[in-house]
Amino acid sequence: MARFPALLFAPLRALFRILGAGLAALPGVRFARARVQRFLQRPRKPREGRIRLDRNHVYILPTASGAGFALLLVVMLVTSLNYNVSLGFLLTFVLAGVAASAMWQTHRNLVDLEVRGAAGEAVFAGHALNVSVALANVTPWARVGLDVSAREAAPVEAALDAQDATVAALAFAAQPRGWFQLPRLTVSTRFPLGLFRAWSYADAPLTLLVYPEPEPSAPPLPASFAPDPGEEDNPRAARSQVEEAADQLRAYRPGDPLRSIAWKHSARLDTWMSRTGQQVRHAQCVLAWDALPRSMNAEQRLSRLCAWVLAAEHAPAGDEPEYTLTLPGISIGPSRGSAHRDACLRALALWGKPAMPEAAA
Repeated sequence: MARFPALLFAPLRALFRILGAGLAALPGVRFARARVQRFLQRPRKPREGRIRLDRNHVYILPTASGAGFALLLVVMLVTSLNYNVSLGFLLTFVLAGVAASAMWQTHRNLVDLEVRGAAGEAVFAGHALNVSVALANVTPWARVGLDVSAREAAPVEAALDAQDATVAALAFAAQPRGWFQLPRLTVSTRFPLGLFRAWSYADAPLTLLVYPEPEPSAPPLPASFAPDPGEEDNPRAARSQVEEAADQLRAYRPGDPLRSIAWKHSARLDTWMSRTGQQVRHAQCVLAWDALPRSMNAEQRLSRLCAWVLAAEHAPAGDEPEYTLTLPGISIGPSRGSAHRDACLRALALWGKPAMPEAAA
């Protein structure tokens, strides 16, 4: 029984498809279609951080079920006229009233709904990208059967009570390295009977970074460690000279590295002291583009360097070694920490890519 409506309307859909293809070839129809597309694709950007779906931007059309229901009403009306069936007239007009009420309810279910932005986090290539879309209902009636969708993302159903807010989570397939710009959002509904579909658009300004996919079985970090520039030939003598210089000391501040603490002066003064002068230099790891095998292409090199950045950041080391990332024309570091890691991953994600998407710039 569930397949009976589909089999019934399949010939009608094929006929409409043929008629539509023939009409689309006419010059006047193409012009009108282009004007309608431009009208529907008007930008719907936030104002004061929100997008309200007002009456001027909510569109409604009958669905396939609605078209079949209208055809059924026409057949019932013609039959009642031919046979002068009073009950047939009554049933036809009652059903027509139900359809008109459903059309009003479908349109009302979407009008004055608010889209209050979208949010997401950067991901690595090869992983699904999740975007949260915030919806708010500022009216005293509930919203049921809402669908939030975007290009390359499956629709997500949402429902809101009166004066309520919710978040719809859209899942996008794995994206390539670089910038990801959120496509235009479509909010639609077929509530209550599915005879009509009302929809509206929202352009939420959201751009996310997609980092290169880390190499699954990357080799260990480079074994060669380069000394920091300016290191003295005799580190022990340099350390002694710094420790004895009292004018290069200051009170300890939270976040100072352990190697900068002047232990002797701290014990003598009974308070924590840190060195501010020349620090004892230590070795740092260099993650170099040019050091990789020439047989690797650009994406493979970026993938390995991405894996090395993550490995260097989480490498267990007592002295917390710093690392430097070098790309053609770019050198970042030496440093370590979340800020340095994000800067390295950003450079890898945008290597050979535009700084920002044109639409978001």
